[in-house]
Amino acid sequence: MRFTRLSTQTLRQQVYDQLRDKIISAGVLPGETLSLRGLSEEFGVSLMPIREALWQLESERVVVIEANRRIRVNTLTEEEIRDLYRIRLFLETTAAGRSCARRPDSALPAAKALLEKTARHLKRSPRRYIQANLAFHRTIYRYCGSEIFLRLIDLLWARIGPYFYYAQLREDVDLSASQRHHEAMYEAWVSRDAARMVRAIRNDLASPIHPAPPSTAERRKSRSAGRGCRSGAARTRPAP
Repeated sequence: MRFTRLSTQTLRQQVYDQLRDKIISAGVLPGETLSLRGLSEEFGVSLMPIREALWQLESERVVVIEANRRIRVNTLTEEEIRDLYRIRLFLETTAAGRSCARRPDSALPAAKALLEKTARHLKRSPRRYIQANLAFHRTIYRYCGSEIFLRLIDLLWARIGPYFYYAQLREDVDLSASQRHHEAMYEAWVSRDAARMVRAIRNDLASPIHPAPPSTAERRKSRSAGRGCRSGAARTRPAP
């Protein structure tokens, strides 16, 4: 797990943002433990902003700080994943629908570039695909006109994002279907067609990449693929 060394400005927020995005993109997997001193070395900062960022992530239930001070990325049950998807469906369709009327023409090139990036990483790099996918969605939702919606969507992604990585390891998953839904989202955004946008997101969330808690085989496959965890994240077996 590699992070960018930070400046002295708002260290806690920078640590929080990088660590949350690393968890979303499966740089650290559910159940894996995090080391305070390891993260401090990776970021090049003292322990205090690391602790503060982890406390914030704990308050959002993204990480768990146990009684013995062991810190691990939180896990989800299948029922919790279904509940998060129901909430995502409302938040993301509403945000994207609003965004169709509010987005400036200047936002289109960035969204198009991210759409092309997801296509490039579709089968080459699951983690990079997740990162590009998240950035594409964020670009669209950014213009919904509600910071509350954006914050809630980010919180949900921080919980469910790592499970996309496991879903992409399944041999029966066809990621091209998800990419087609993203293309439909972009086309709806260009034409400012809110109804079409809502349909595209509904189809995207119902696609075969719908994540679920990983099987033992999927966990083994993720370990053999290399999880990118170094001094900041201890490489331990994910909790069931």
